[in-house]
Amino acid sequence: MNYGSLRPLGEASRRATWLVCCPHAGGTAAFFKDWPRRFPPAIQVVPVQYPGHGDRLDEPPVNDVHELSAMVAAEVSARPELILFGHSLGAAVAFELAVRLAEAGTPPRALLISARGAPNHERVKPPPTDEAIWQEMTRLGGTPPEIAASPDWRELLAPQLRADFHADATYVPSRTRLPCPVTVMAGEDDADVSRASIDAWEKYTEAEFTVRVFPGGHFYLADHVTDIAAEVVRHATFEASRD
Repeated sequence: MNYGSLRPLGEASRRATWLVCCPHAGGTAAFFKDWPRRFPPAIQVVPVQYPGHGDRLDEPPVNDVHELSAMVAAEVSARPELILFGHSLGAAVAFELAVRLAEAGTPPRALLISARGAPNHERVKPPPTDEAIWQEMTRLGGTPPEIAASPDWRELLAPQLRADFHADATYVPSRTRLPCPVTVMAGEDDADVSRASIDAWEKYTEAEFTVRVFPGGHFYLADHVTDIAAEVVRHATFEASRD
């Protein structure tokens, strides 16, 4: 079966709830490769592979958050059981995906936002230069130093990074209030995500709103997958009990 941008991991029943995971700028579906062992069989981890990333490296990358969310929406719209997770740039993609699904009458069970402030805290800005991109990748801690220092790796990854950072810099968010619960997660040492911008997400849901702050920086989630899994299961169980 051709999943396009989606990469289901592990084995699960046909009735499993899909956890659709949208990665950060420069990230790939492989970022989530170890997640399935932290989740019960009733939750299937389904990472998104953006065009121009990972095993889609031969495709032109997409430099617009709304276009990325539309591509994923076309693939998941028929799934009745969805929970969305997005980290950093992926949080913007996941939010816009939730907006599209809600407008189509099929909202996700829950939206989990990671390491990104609320839409009303977004500011459109000029896309960064290549050098500024690599400085940012290194500062945030998501890129091994040997890759950032390698001319070959920098040349290979340049197109996708330019697209991702362009998408992030030029993102104009929707102002929709979602009908599904929203959980916002962040690292307590992440200087790029203020507490005010975290709390402001409450304006974007008509349902339950939860904040979880963990030890760590922008990539706090690497050490807290089990906690994230518990939050996903909580939403899946809670919502299922209401049906």
